[in-house]
Amino acid sequence: KNMFFFSVPLIFSQILEVMFNLSDVAVVGHFADYKALGSVGSTTTLVTLFTGLLIGLGSGVNVQVANKLGAGDKKATKETIHSALIICAAAGIFVCLICLLFAGPMLSMMNTKPELLDQAVLYMKVFALGMPATAVYNFGNGVLSAVGDTKRPLIYLSISGIINIVLNLFFVIVCRLGVIGVAIASIIAQYISATLIIR
Repeated sequence: KNMFFFSVPLIFSQILEVMFNLSDVAVVGHFADYKALGSVGSTTTLVTLFTGLLIGLGSGVNVQVANKLGAGDKKATKETIHSALIICAAAGIFVCLICLLFAGPMLSMMNTKPELLDQAVLYMKVFALGMPATAVYNFGNGVLSAVGDTKRPLIYLSISGIINIVLNLFFVIVCRLGVIGVAIASIIAQYISATLIIR
């Protein structure tokens, strides 16, 4: 029972992270044109891939921090947390650079329709600017869950998820920014979740 209640917030946290992109798809599908929907939808596989990579990195942080905490070594725990933050932030920046440099070729290899490619590349590049924040959030999630706190990361991600949806609607309906609007909303939400968890 304890393991189940400990795991449920972790499961929902990971589902919510992937749903940032899906909420973008839903909003442009309802309030923008079919090209915007197709463009954002064509990035879902790449977004899920890179988000999954950063979630996995956070799981590695969880194991290492829990190991040091279990051994009762405060100095090693502190060093592990600081090293993990640097590694995760660097990984987020690396993923961001990969997307900025190779979004076009990756989406072309996935047979994205030519009429959707430009907007899909634009969305992917703007969305990628939030990858360092995603990495930092998953670092924090790993550290907090190592000490048995899986609820706060879920709360922080839920808050940023709600902000993401509200900003999606604002940028698409009010500002009429379409693809770039939902990408900007996602970036803002990702940095909010990272800031909350680091605090």
